[in-house]
Amino acid sequence: MSVKLPLPSVFGPLVVGLALALTGCPGGKGGAGDAQWPKASAIKTQALPTGASWIGVFFINSAGSRGTMHVLSSGDDRIHGCWIAEDKHAQATFVGTTKENVAMFDWTEKRVGFAGPPTRLTAYLVMTADAEGRHKVAGEYGEDLSNDGGNKWEGIRQKNQEPKEDGCKLDSGDTVPTEGTQLN
Repeated sequence: MSVKLPLPSVFGPLVVGLALALTGCPGGKGGAGDAQWPKASAIKTQALPTGASWIGVFFINSAGSRGTMHVLSSGDDRIHGCWIAEDKHAQATFVGTTKENVAMFDWTEKRVGFAGPPTRLTAYLVMTADAEGRHKVAGEYGEDLSNDGGNKWEGIRQKNQEPKEDGCKLDSGDTVPTEGTQLN
């Protein structure tokens, strides 16, 4: 059964500590890169805009969802991080790969205050610079782990902000239920 998410709760809630192994890179041939990211694998990559890096903090502002995404390096074009909705209704963790101006994500999201398994899907972002030199990102996410297209999302890199491993931590009293947790 396929469930259409509102634009990423940017891909909704979080599952803490998920360690997924990603294979493939944008534009890669064969293997999981083509199977998991059919749209991103077809994008012709370009050099990152001058002074740009995938490592940083991005504000994601898309229809139905706004939030902050922390992107950290896992080494050798691999990234990981987290996202939290501005209203804290959802959190996500992700791992991914980058190649020049394209980043691909394996995303796991959990809605705060709701029991049940997290949502897992694939997505991509393409980074460009606007006329004022700001580093913008835009891309798509799918509805599962083998579809990275159909739902639009976009954002902008935040200046003078360093990404943090715990950058998507909930405030005291907020909780992210684990799978199977019964909520009263």
